[in-house]
Amino acid sequence: MCTETEVPDLWLYDRMSRVGVLSYRLKIMLVAFLGIHVPLIAVVLYIAALNAENWSQFIGTLVVTLLATLLGTGLTLFVLNKLLSPVLLTAQALEGFRRDRSLGELPRHYTDEAGRLMACAAETIDHLKTTLDRLEHVDEATGLPNRRQLLATMTEAIEQGTAVALAVVRFADHARVKNAYGNAAAERAMAILARRIGSFVAEGKILARPGRAELAIFGTTRDDAATQAALAFRIRDVVKSSSGEFAIGGIVLEPTLQSGLAFYPADGASAEKLLDAAAAAATQSGPAAPLVLHSAAATRAARSRFELEHDLRRALPEGQLDLHYQPIVDLADHSVIGAEALLRWQHPRRGMVSPAEFIPLAESTDLIQPIGQWVLSRACMQIREWSDTEFGDIRLAVNLSARQFLDKDLVPHVRAAIEAAGISPDRLEIELTETAAMADHAHTRRVFTALRDLGVGIALDDFGTGYASMSYLRKLPFNKLKIDREFVHHVDRSGESQAICDALIVLSRGLGINVLAEGAEREEEVRHLLSRGCTTFQGYYFARPVPAAELPAAVAVAQLRMLHHEMEHTDRGPAALSRYGLRA
Repeated sequence: MCTETEVPDLWLYDRMSRVGVLSYRLKIMLVAFLGIHVPLIAVVLYIAALNAENWSQFIGTLVVTLLATLLGTGLTLFVLNKLLSPVLLTAQALEGFRRDRSLGELPRHYTDEAGRLMACAAETIDHLKTTLDRLEHVDEATGLPNRRQLLATMTEAIEQGTAVALAVVRFADHARVKNAYGNAAAERAMAILARRIGSFVAEGKILARPGRAELAIFGTTRDDAATQAALAFRIRDVVKSSSGEFAIGGIVLEPTLQSGLAFYPADGASAEKLLDAAAAAATQSGPAAPLVLHSAAATRAARSRFELEHDLRRALPEGQLDLHYQPIVDLADHSVIGAEALLRWQHPRRGMVSPAEFIPLAESTDLIQPIGQWVLSRACMQIREWSDTEFGDIRLAVNLSARQFLDKDLVPHVRAAIEAAGISPDRLEIELTETAAMADHAHTRRVFTALRDLGVGIALDDFGTGYASMSYLRKLPFNKLKIDREFVHHVDRSGESQAICDALIVLSRGLGINVLAEGAEREEEVRHLLSRGCTTFQGYYFARPVPAAELPAAVAVAQLRMLHHEMEHTDRGPAALSRYGLRA
């Protein structure tokens, strides 16, 4: 929208521009005529009136003067019109470019003021065209063709009837990095990945960026199974080779890449459908299958994921989420010492949705933040509700996602939840996976220290599955290490698991922290780990996760398990019964 601006040098033009019935060209010519020829005619008439001897001589002088004036006026107006052509041509060129991007032919070799006007306008239009083309067809962060350009290139190839292949590579951590460190860091990560993948792309293939977290490799191929299989292996190797860690500022990222592959015409009849097919396949890939070929099942799975995400956005405001609690026992003093809060989703149509299905979905979107804050607040309120019951002394553990942990406002959120519930901070324990804790060493140490100073307990969850440095662990202020269920499962039979568990128990003892075995499901597992010095357990062997109202019954089951274990392996007399308030 144009606005009026006062420019002192344009005062006369401003007034003349308000005369809308005449064009700019006619105004110039009218002013030239009135300014030059009218005064000249007046002077000639005056002289003729003074010197003419009769009317005939006066009329003759007048006719000659008018003819000469008309001839001079015509010549003057013709020249003025031609001299105004550079201005008019420049205006037409700019208007044409603004209207439909047409490029007017403006000369650039003239050196006077009007010539420089045309040359500068021509260069400006060229620059604008280049800039606009780049903005519309090139991704700024990576310098790659964007979605529009990729689709145009694909459409051209498809219209020629050529068999083509399209691979989509997703940077699964893009949203998490963006939320934690800002858009600039996420874009730098995409640029690094684009350079890495680009170094493997063969000549004649096109690397593009069709989405914020997506890169695409496009090229022609042959429509036979052997060629397509070879291409799939090639894409898989490219993704694997591009997945190494890299640094962005002070953080080190180990990117999670997902990839999908689709072929024309089998997987899509148009460029848009082919891109959708490859993207849908990419969302189904994971560590076990880093590359997924498009299929109808992949499309259905992608659609189901979208629908589940849509439902999950409604779950929190509609009260569909709840916390269940799983008791934690200590066989050293035969007591229930805590519980872990586990998120559950009771869908109105699907029923109970598995956490393994919806928690990764929440973590990959912006939903994990509000859900995580709700879990923290609800857990603190539950601690307060238990304060006057038999569970008044137990500590409640709450899991944090990696994205939650990277939130700069995490510690204030924890403090606010504790203060709102009016509970003692030592009744709350924050759990973080080993992998998440290793993502940013400086941030982890800073947050752990703040949480410790607040009085909150800190546990490293799923320990043994990541790549934590022992020297780094020694510097972290945490007070519990949880052995991952992968190593607890059948630990009594697996020599490898026994070696790992023994090492972790010794490590915990050396660091002066507690060790907990999670996922204990069999008595033999508990017996073995207890013999190695681990006394704290969590798992189905003792109790399943239950709603808050059912926790007393779950604790009673856990106590009976502990009683059975004690009577079976240690004290077989009445003393064991009396420890649980029972009589023989």
